[in-house]
Amino acid sequence: MEKHTKRKIAAVTLGGFLLMSTVCGCGSQDAAEQQETVSRIPVDVETVEVQDFDKLITLGGLTAAENTVQVIAKVGGMEQIKAVHVKVGDKVSAGQVLAQLDNETSAINLSNAQLAYDNAYTNYENAKQLFELGAVSQSDLNQLKMAYENANNTLRQAQMAMDYATVTAPISGTVTMVNANVGSFATASAPMFEIANVDTLEISTGINEQNVSKIKIGQEVLLKIHSVSDKWMSGTITEISKVMNAQTKNYPVTIALANKDDDLVAGMYAEVQVAVEHAEDVLVIPVDAIVYKEAKPVAFIAQADGTVKEKALTLGINDGDNYVVTKGLQAGDQIVVKGNGNLVEGEPISIITLDGVEQDLNLNAEADAEPEQSADGETASAEKTE
Repeated sequence: MEKHTKRKIAAVTLGGFLLMSTVCGCGSQDAAEQQETVSRIPVDVETVEVQDFDKLITLGGLTAAENTVQVIAKVGGMEQIKAVHVKVGDKVSAGQVLAQLDNETSAINLSNAQLAYDNAYTNYENAKQLFELGAVSQSDLNQLKMAYENANNTLRQAQMAMDYATVTAPISGTVTMVNANVGSFATASAPMFEIANVDTLEISTGINEQNVSKIKIGQEVLLKIHSVSDKWMSGTITEISKVMNAQTKNYPVTIALANKDDDLVAGMYAEVQVAVEHAEDVLVIPVDAIVYKEAKPVAFIAQADGTVKEKALTLGINDGDNYVVTKGLQAGDQIVVKGNGNLVEGEPISIITLDGVEQDLNLNAEADAEPEQSADGETASAEKTE
């Protein structure tokens, strides 16, 4: 390879001497015609497009069950627990039996109350017929009616006591606590179970006074629970407090999240993104495209001749990463987003990437080309000489 290179240099040198011997007094002409080497600034460029823009702020909070209830035995004193039918983590439906208490006493009381009721009912009905015949006074009829009503109330209470011996779920949900063991006693002071409805979770968070008036109930938000997935989920604002939290200096906000796949549990941290401003059909550029000159924002637009043009900008809303441009650009402009720190109007550039796609510059195509070889393996001369 070294041999070929030397031959090529020799051939070019020889051609140069022949040319010089033919043309006299042309040194100044050669200098004028010598191609000037232009230094170009490497830049990344993006095309400006019309789009909708949301100014998002990020909040955070913990998930909690939308509805949680504690199940307490409705007993007057203490009743022994005969059976427990659920454990922590079980899904239950409203009305499902959770536990069975001892109901022997309740059954006896119910039976006695039923007999007393039947007797009082019969006496009252007979007295009404006799009253029509004048055989019973109004006072006696009233007393029998009162006895019947008292017996009815006693029967209802006995029936309720019997029903309460069977402990049921007041709501559908997941059992999150069990404080009941067979053989122990249930009382009206200690919860036996806790049930949480986790089909819908709530996230409690807060928003500052600058943005609280920019959100509304029913507004959709984006949520991400990193411990479960990196995918964004959709939630809905259900409550916005009108009173600031004195400690956090924020206004409490509640967000509902449907737990469709049952993958989420209470206590998980959720990242929340809320749109506080919205603009439609606007020009949006990244913050990296903006350069400040004399405290005024400008951007550089790539031109067809390989130079840049400086444009003054009027900026609108932003989210810290992107800005809405209200004046100075138009759709289709190709703005410099990297390498623009020291650019000036008319400066030549080389576009390295366009809209994130690396460009093929072909700067070294000729230099990298292999020299042609003749049939005998020798390098051909760069020029022919006569």
